[in-house]
Amino acid sequence: MLNPKKKRKTGTQVVQDLGKSVVKKMRTLSKHDLPLNIICSICIVIFSFSIGFGIYGWVSRLNDISKKEQSLEKLKTELESLEKQLEENRELKIKLVSDPLTIEAIARSYGMSKKGEKIFYFLD
Repeated sequence: MLNPKKKRKTGTQVVQDLGKSVVKKMRTLSKHDLPLNIICSICIVIFSFSIGFGIYGWVSRLNDISKKEQSLEKLKTELESLEKQLEENRELKIKLVSDPLTIEAIARSYGMSKKGEKIFYFLD
């Protein structure tokens, strides 16, 4: 329980006492110690660099993520294109195995002919 004989300190008195103790400790620093303003300046510089590099790290990560998303979209469209081409090739394979007219059409596109046929080439 609280002792009724002791007076409670006000907030202002607590801050003043704290300030006095800080001033007393600062005066006890030896002459060879770095001055407080130099120490504070060094701390501020180190803190600023750490904040700056932290922000730079986040920004570079965001740039990397956006580049990877763009390359992912390109790869998706390329995959769709290759799947479509694969399906067309499968259909052509089935036609080549089962349809003789398809075989003949492809052979003629390469300049082949049946025995006894004559091929005429027209020059423009």
